[in-house]
Amino acid sequence: MSAHEQGPKYPLNIEEDDLKLASIGSPSVNDGPVLVSKVYNTEYEKAVVSTSLDPWSKRAFKLYLIVMVGCLNAVSSGFDGSLMSGINAMNQYLDYFNYSGLGKSTGIVFMIYIVGNCVGSLFAGPITDLASHFPIFNSKYFGRRGGMFTGGIFILIGSAVIVSAHNINAFMGGRFILGFGIAISTTAAPTWITELAPPQWRGRLGASYNSCFFLGSIPATGAMVGTQKMNSTWAWRLPLMLQIIPPIIIICFVWFLPESPRWLVQKGKFDKARDILIEYHSDDGKTNPIIELQLREFKESIEAKKAEAFWDYRPLFSTRNRRWRMLCLTLMVNGQLAGNGLITYFLPAMMQNAGVTSKQRQLVYNFANSILSAFGAFTGAAITDKIGRRRRLYLGSFGLACLLAIVGALSAKYGEVGNSNVNGAHASIAFIFLFGLAYSFTYTPLQALYCAEVMSQEMRGKGMAVHILISNCAGFINTFANSVGLGKLGWKYYFVFVGWDIVASVSWFCFGVETHGRTLEELDEVFNASWPARESSRKIQVAIQESGEVEAL
Repeated sequence: MSAHEQGPKYPLNIEEDDLKLASIGSPSVNDGPVLVSKVYNTEYEKAVVSTSLDPWSKRAFKLYLIVMVGCLNAVSSGFDGSLMSGINAMNQYLDYFNYSGLGKSTGIVFMIYIVGNCVGSLFAGPITDLASHFPIFNSKYFGRRGGMFTGGIFILIGSAVIVSAHNINAFMGGRFILGFGIAISTTAAPTWITELAPPQWRGRLGASYNSCFFLGSIPATGAMVGTQKMNSTWAWRLPLMLQIIPPIIIICFVWFLPESPRWLVQKGKFDKARDILIEYHSDDGKTNPIIELQLREFKESIEAKKAEAFWDYRPLFSTRNRRWRMLCLTLMVNGQLAGNGLITYFLPAMMQNAGVTSKQRQLVYNFANSILSAFGAFTGAAITDKIGRRRRLYLGSFGLACLLAIVGALSAKYGEVGNSNVNGAHASIAFIFLFGLAYSFTYTPLQALYCAEVMSQEMRGKGMAVHILISNCAGFINTFANSVGLGKLGWKYYFVFVGWDIVASVSWFCFGVETHGRTLEELDEVFNASWPARESSRKIQVAIQESGEVEAL
C-alpha cells in the first residue's frame, strides 16, 4: 500500500513546535513510541488521523477547479480596486470627466461603488438563503449557487454600463450596479466554499478565495500600463472591459457545481449531502471518519435550529453565543482600515508623496505592487492550515503599524516635491511595497474565510451580508475620506492608520477566536465558553499511537 492508502500516522494540522516523541509506559492501545501533541479538539484529531486525503489525487484537483469558479467572484472585486486606482492616474480619464486625481469629486466616483455594495448587502443574505425560506424556490437552482449566479448577472450589467458610459452619470450608475452585484456574489461565494471544503483543507481553500482578488488586480494594472499611452478614452475603457470575463464564466458554470452539503442537510437532503462529501472529502469514493464526523455534527446542529424570518437580522444578536460570533466578524473591519485603502485606491498619490511624479512610473509601480501583494496573499493562504488565524492577526496588525509609520516618516523626509535624494525616495517606495506584502499575507486570505468560519450554519448567509455591509461602511473612509485626507494632509494622514493598527492588534489578542483545528460545528462549544478567545487558544495534550489511535493525556 502507498502512504496515502494507509492513512497518515500522525495529525496533519498540528504545529511542529507542539510535537515530541515520547514513551508513556504501556499505552492502552499499543506499546512503543507515540507522538505527544497539543491539539484543539480530540474528536476532530481522531477523525483526521484516521482519514487519508491526498491533495494530488484526481478528486482533489476536481475540487480545486470547482472552488476556482467560486473564487472568480473575488477576481471581480480585484478588478475594480486596481482598475480605479490606475485609471485615477490617467489623464485620458481625468480630462474626459473633468476631474483631478484627488479631492471630493473623484472620491464620489469611488464612493458610489461602495453605496451599491451597501445596498446589495441588504439583499445578499436573504438571496443566499432564499430556498431556506420559500418552498417555491426549493429546487436545485437555488441555494448558495443562486447567490453567485444573481451577483454575476448584476456584475455583468454594471461592467457593460461602465465601459459604454459617455457621461459621468452613466459611469456612476454602472458602478452602483457593479457594487450591488459584487456584494451579493462575495456573500454567497465564500459561504459556499467554506461549507464545501474538507475541514483539513478549509483554511487553504477558503483563504485562496480572497487571495484571488489579485487574479483580477494583476491583469488590470498590467493592461493599464499598456493602454495609458493611447490618446483616446479607450485607454481606460479597454481595461474596464476585463471585468466582464469573471461573471460570464460564473454564469455559465455555476449550475454544474455541487451545492453546499450543509445547505442540503438544512433542506432535508441528507443523502445528497452525503454523496457530495464522499465525492470530494475522500480518496476512494467511500465514507471515512472525517465524513461521518461532519455528517453527524452538522446534522445535529442544523436540526436543533429553526428557520428564521427572511428579512429579520435581529436573531444574529439574540444570544450571547451569537453576539460573540458577531463581535469576531466585526473585528475584521480592522482589515479594511489597516491602511490598505491608501494603497489600493490611492497608490499613485502615495507615490507622488514619495517623489515619483511620472504617470507612467506610477502605473508601473502599481503593477509591481499587485504582483508582490499577490505573492504575500497566496503564501498566506498556503500556510493558513498550519499557522491558524488569531496569532497571525494580532501580530500582523502590529507589524502593519510599524511599517506604515516608517512609510510616513520616509515620505515626510523624502517625499516633498523637488526632493533630490533618490535613495530616500526609493526607500519610501520599498516600504510601501513591504506594507502591501505584509497586509496581503495577514489580512487578504482571512477577510472572507474568518467571517464565514465564525458564523454558525443558520447565521452564515446573513452574517456574511453584514460583513459586506460593515466592510463597505469602512470603505467610505477608504474612498471619500482618504481622497480628501491625502489631498490635504499628505504623509501625515498615514499616522491615523498607524494608531488604528495598534488598537486592532490589541483587539485581536483580547477578543479574536481561533477557528483552526476544529470543524465549523465544534466552534459552538468555544463560543459558549465564558471567554471564547481564551477558550479557543486552549490546547489538549494527546498521545498518538503509530496505529493512528489518539488518546488524551
